Amino acid sequence: MNIATIAREHYLPTIEKRRCKDTANSYRSSLELHVLPYFGDRELQDLEYDEIQDWVDEIAPECSPGGAEKAWKCLRQLFNWAVKKFKLRLWNPCTDIELPKKPNYKPEVLTPRRLKKLVRGFVGHVHEATVIISSALGLRPGENYFLSWTDINWRTGLVPIRGTLRYFDGQFWEFDPKTPKSERDCFLPQWALDRLHQIWVSLGRPKGRIIGDKKPYQVTYSIQAHIKRFKLPRITMKNLRHTWGTMAASSGAAIQDVAAMMGHSDIQTTYRYYYTLTKATMRRVQRKVARWIIGKSCDDMYKGIIVVPDLAAAA
Repeated sequence: MNIATIAREHYLPTIEKRRCKDTANSYRSSLELHVLPYFGDRELQDLEYDEIQDWVDEIAPECSPGGAEKAWKCLRQLFNWAVKKFKLRLWNPCTDIELPKKPNYKPEVLTPRRLKKLVRGFVGHVHEATVIISSALGLRPGENYFLSWTDINWRTGLVPIRGTLRYFDGQFWEFDPKTPKSERDCFLPQWALDRLHQIWVSLGRPKGRIIGDKKPYQVTYSIQAHIKRFKLPRITMKNLRHTWGTMAASSGAAIQDVAAMMGHSDIQTTYRYYYTLTKATMRRVQRKVARWIIGKSCDDMYKGIIVVPDLAAAA
């Protein structure tokens, strides 16, 4: 049985039963575009480490380093699945492949001042509530779109995150959160809770989704059009999440707390993508170290020593 038969008749049908549809579609797309044209007519036991390494190096310029990594992961996962499914005793040649280096991902984030300008600029907009929630909680876009007005506890500010909403193939799809730790409880800050309550009352106390009957891409388009029209700080819904995470991680909060609030499965993700050393943070750390070891000033450091620089000797 060749790899194409295993993928199309066994592996992908199984994946479609256990993964959300768009995830299964992305697996199928990567396999059909990059894996099966190269290895589709081969048997599993015929694959060699060197040819897989050459294949990864060859497709990287065509589909980008990220696309090459995804294709490699699909082939590796297909191989592991087939070994378990058909009870084979084979070593996976995809192991220890050297992947092409990906450029560092640096999302665009807003400063606190520009974030405040953005939030204030959406007052009265039909999707103001969505912008407030992203700015205040740092949710994934799908988690934000999933929320209903009834999810918000107006007394405590509790917002339980229990699902994600997507739209494709002409219909809405509701899925479980991305990871087990993505199912979490968030709490709105007082400013966001008060403003959301005002919006909710002005709309007649609705009970449905906060985005109404709009599709997620329509919400995104409407928000971006408003930003462009009124010359507000440019930011995507995804990078609003990055903005909140960066501010939280740079505020001095424990990194594990920020990871839990963002629904990350481990703190490495938070540290890698959200923690950045700001100028204020570096100065604060230097002040603490200096006061602990040296003192506050130059006089404290050189107390009792007459410092006379011999510039001539130094030259």
